[in-house]
Parts: sequence; C-alpha cells; structure tokens
Amino acid sequence: MSAILGPIHHWLFRKIKIQNDLTNAIIDVAKDKELNVAPLADIDEKFGSLPEGDLGNIIDPTNIHGWLQDKIAIVERRLAYVTKTLTDNDPDAIGIICECARIFGVENAVDPNATPADGFEYYENTFVSGMPCDGVNMVVNEDSDEITWQETVDIHKQYWDEVGVDVALFYEIRNAMIEGVFAGSDLSYYNLGNGSYKLVKE
Repeated sequence: MSAILGPIHHWLFRKIKIQNDLTNAIIDVAKDKELNVAPLADIDEKFGSLPEGDLGNIIDPTNIHGWLQDKIAIVERRLAYVTKTLTDNDPDAIGIICECARIFGVENAVDPNATPADGFEYYENTFVSGMPCDGVNMVVNEDSDEITWQETVDIHKQYWDEVGVDVALFYEIRNAMIEGVFAGSDLSYYNLGNGSYKLVKE
C-alpha cells in the first residue's frame, strides 16, 4: 500500500467517524432513557476507540490500508456491542435505538433536490460498507427516476457474530438511519430484501 494519503482515505475515514457518531448518539439516548448502559463503561477497553485529530496526523503512514481497516473493525464492533448490551435483557430497546438512528439520519440528510444518482452517491459517501476494494454495493439498474443496487457481500456480519448479536439488528438500525437521511427529499427508499435496495424519485 502506498504511503501517500489520498482523497479516498479521507472519504473513508469520514464515513467511519459518522458511524462512530451514530453509536455515541445511541449511547447518549440510552442514558437519557435510563437503559442499561453500565456495561458500556468498558467499551473502549474491549474494542478500542477512534483517535481524534486530522487524519494526516493520526494515521500510520506505513500501513494506511491496515490502519483504516482496523478503524472500520472498531466502529463495527462498538455499534454491535452497544446494541447487544441494550437489547440483551430489553428486546424493546431496539425501537429506541432505531428511532435514534432515524433522527441521526435526518440530521445528516441528503440534499432535498437530490436525483436518484445523487442519492446513491450520498449513500456511498455516508455509510460504511467495508473497504473500497471490497466493492460491496453494485448498481444493477439506473435511470433518471430510480436506481437499484445490490450488496454483493454481507460485510458487517463477521463483526456482529464476533460480539454475539444478530446482524439483523444492524440492518434494522441502518435502515432507520437511511429512512431519516432521505425523509426530507423527493426520494423514496425501499429495502427490497436479500441485500437489494432502491431509490425512487417520487
């Protein structure tokens, strides 16, 4: 891997930080709702945390790819652990988590006038889907009124399995955030099942 830091690395780290911010927002809401947050006190010790500062000052220049991959793993495991902790003895907590994710999506909304292509680009610029070389999201149909894409691999399941929580909860949370992202736009988001998704200009 080249030791030269490029725009794609800043792009990826921004997405990593967005997922980390979502997890922190969920923790804050859980505290406000007096959910069982006590076990989360050791989350940094268990899974690590994101360093703060400009990417150029904190990244390992001798291992850019590996450093970013490690940070993806951190934010994936943190979200999984928070979800597991809050839902283990309170299955209804997933509703609170998803509502938080929806509001977080509204706070990070797409341009209201976005086209379907714009919307997909915003999706790719916002949500962690592994490393760019993983090629997770593949457009399968596109015209001026809609765009459909397919996830070629479940990049998240490995982390949720490690933590011991059903990855289906991840997709509930992410879908809630996506709905929030597009709620104020002319685009309707559809989860078609089996890793297939669509944005339609209404």
